[in-house]
Amino acid sequence: MVSRLRLQVFVAGVGFLAIALSLAYFLLAVSRQNEPARGGTYVEGLVVDGSPELVLNPLMQVNDLSRDVSSLIFSGLTRNAVDGTVKEDLSDSWGPIDDGKTWEFHIRQNARWQDGTPVTARDVAFTVGLIKNPDFGTYSPAARALSDIWQDIEVDRLGDYNVRFRLTKGVWTPFLNYTSFGILPEHILGKQSLSEIRRAEFNNAPIGSGPFSLQTGGIARDGVTLTVNPLYYGDRPFIDKIWLRYYPSASAAMAALQTRQVEGVSFVPVEDRTTLANNKDYTEISAPVAANTFLFLNLDRTDRFAEKEVRQAIAYAIDRKALIKDEFAGQATLSNSPILSYLWAFKQDIKTYDYNPSKAREVLEKAGWKNNSEGVRSKEGQPLTFSILVGNADSASIAERIRADLGAVGIVVQVRISPSPQSLQSDLENRRFDALLLATKGVINDPDVYQIWSTGKPFNYSNWKNDKADLLIEKARRSLNQGERKLFYDQWQDIFADELPAIPLYYESYSYAVSSKVQGIEPGKLKIVNEFSDRFKDITSRYVITNTKFGG
Repeated sequence: MVSRLRLQVFVAGVGFLAIALSLAYFLLAVSRQNEPARGGTYVEGLVVDGSPELVLNPLMQVNDLSRDVSSLIFSGLTRNAVDGTVKEDLSDSWGPIDDGKTWEFHIRQNARWQDGTPVTARDVAFTVGLIKNPDFGTYSPAARALSDIWQDIEVDRLGDYNVRFRLTKGVWTPFLNYTSFGILPEHILGKQSLSEIRRAEFNNAPIGSGPFSLQTGGIARDGVTLTVNPLYYGDRPFIDKIWLRYYPSASAAMAALQTRQVEGVSFVPVEDRTTLANNKDYTEISAPVAANTFLFLNLDRTDRFAEKEVRQAIAYAIDRKALIKDEFAGQATLSNSPILSYLWAFKQDIKTYDYNPSKAREVLEKAGWKNNSEGVRSKEGQPLTFSILVGNADSASIAERIRADLGAVGIVVQVRISPSPQSLQSDLENRRFDALLLATKGVINDPDVYQIWSTGKPFNYSNWKNDKADLLIEKARRSLNQGERKLFYDQWQDIFADELPAIPLYYESYSYAVSSKVQGIEPGKLKIVNEFSDRFKDITSRYVITNTKFGG
């Protein structure tokens, strides 16, 4: 009896084991697919300082947080896609006419504001009118740049859903890249002046046309909550809700990611990038930032920078590779031109100034700048000394490295930290600096550098004046032939590299991370970042894993 019972138990055990092995084989052999499903909340950790200012008007953003939120609430005529190309948004079609001197856009007729009102050409004309307002450019440097661009463009409404832009100065090739700014609702703001709009309640209770809307009571002390917009004209997002949760530091946000309190973080510090690199629980996405950092040399300071040999010697003396290695753990790209190296117009064989302190000393000696008894370069009794203006402590760390490098060749430098953003802006506008350490942004997917380097332009911080260089970048932005544009930009870069009105240093890389629980992300498609909010360009395709199906 006992033997039979043991036999039955043995047989049952063998049968159970066989079933278990078969199931295990099935699970291993049959493919599993995470199936996109609608619903869920995506929680992202954001690093903020104290009680952050939040202005959700896309034309009047004051910080990265404001840009993050408004990018989800508002939409433009076009959008810069994750791969850097220009795609449809509120406009579903457009095209140049009159040999590119005029552009017409058609607004999709199913576009609605989040209160149900149709989006029309009136909204586009109203928004452009605000940008062209003479006082709009006083709001911020970014507003000034946008306003300056649109002063030479006239807008006409052609019925409810068509709008025409006339380029009053003729063909302007990069035009399409400047049509992605957020459109504002004329029916809500149309009767208010620009100064009233700046103070409007709308800025904290916005009505947009984008994929998400601000949840009622969504602005809280610990973050901002958005819900999916049911009236959105595009692909409906899989995710129903987004909670942008505040953290006091990057380390706190990273800790929240690793303990699964959040599904993503908006920024991964350089020192944490290796931690995530081989961890399958997270996906880290990195891309270079389209912000070229320069040491601008104020050429109006003729006693210091009048001779290009001095400027070239400064370039030879700065160890940019060591700077990138030590300050950014190698997570930055060496810059040799105002045109970023990922763009088609970058000149591959441009003259470079690799670190060579011996060459720097040689150039200075030949130009007559000799070491005095104190080891300081001087010429005709004038010592080669200057100050570098920076905006914050992080930039001061970079400037201190430059100071040490230049000191090694006999150039004495002081670092001056601006006491406030307002003071910095005043110094920039009035050119109250010898040298300036600053990153500048151009067009994310076009090599147009006119706004920064043309004579007299507000962002030409070096006060560089060169008639031939001006003519070349003017011709380049007026040509529709890319081959011809490339020739113009090659010549312009050669002049820049020889004259060297500013020293190109580097452009940083930006990284953010999401949990493997979040799918629908294609890391390799993010080629370049203009704003940190660019990480949300794929937001409508993201989904939080909620179920699994088997089979192919």
